[in-house]
Amino acid sequence: METAELLKRALQFDFLTKEEGVFLYHNASTAELAFVANELRKKQVPSGKVTWQIDRNVNTTNVCIANCKFCNFFRRPGHDESYITDIETYKIKIEETFKLGGDQLLLQGGHHPDLGLEFYADLFRKLKALYPDLKLHALGPPEIAHVAKLDKLSHTEVLATLKAAGMDSLPGAGAEILNDRVRRLISKGKCGGQEWLDVMRAAHQLDITTSATMMFGHVETIEERFEHLVWIREVQSEKPENAKGFLAFIPWPFQDDGTLLKRLRGISNNVSGDEYIRMLALSRIM
Repeated sequence: METAELLKRALQFDFLTKEEGVFLYHNASTAELAFVANELRKKQVPSGKVTWQIDRNVNTTNVCIANCKFCNFFRRPGHDESYITDIETYKIKIEETFKLGGDQLLLQGGHHPDLGLEFYADLFRKLKALYPDLKLHALGPPEIAHVAKLDKLSHTEVLATLKAAGMDSLPGAGAEILNDRVRRLISKGKCGGQEWLDVMRAAHQLDITTSATMMFGHVETIEERFEHLVWIREVQSEKPENAKGFLAFIPWPFQDDGTLLKRLRGISNNVSGDEYIRMLALSRIM
């Protein structure tokens, strides 16, 4: 393999393989990767326009039975610090968001063992009735899979009901690293990687726009990072022609402070600023 040839192909929008991505990770300079990633941005958006989505992250509940090893947020059912957010709290947070120029709520939370489809559909209807212009970027594939399991429904049935209730788009939460070797180590209680991808496929079939994520810098290999990118790209390639599919991809490093991964296994976030830029660039290149 030759770095220059691979980068030239990337600039022509060729799909690079996992192996080619790994080669670039190890052999291309940060300057080369950043340059090509920026050129791809300019080709996609020749106007040079850059946009921002102003939203607010509000948690539906911190009760969760997934027991992820990287999460300090969750509380077990019955814990003194557990909560389910009430409608008055939503109203305060939404009105604060509007005052600051925001128009979207990023709604996420734990895998509550008692909150099924009816709870979320009712919540979305109430929020939309109060704030018709509010965009609901809500839940994520693991939560959809959890609700489907609780209510013995398909992913499509859950998503269609939530869309009808007011859900505008589906975040790419809970992707972490999609390889199940990694998921067994850090998030065994969540859906597997292929189910995560299947939920996104179902969302795209319903013309629900989505985003995708990757949390890296913990127990995964470099090969598993690029496998993750290729799988997400494949799902985007499968979407119906009239659907937008993934509108954004957000990679971020593992935040280790106080987590079980760090306390019990000594796993720390060693991702440098340079590595973060390289992964951001390579995510665009792939």
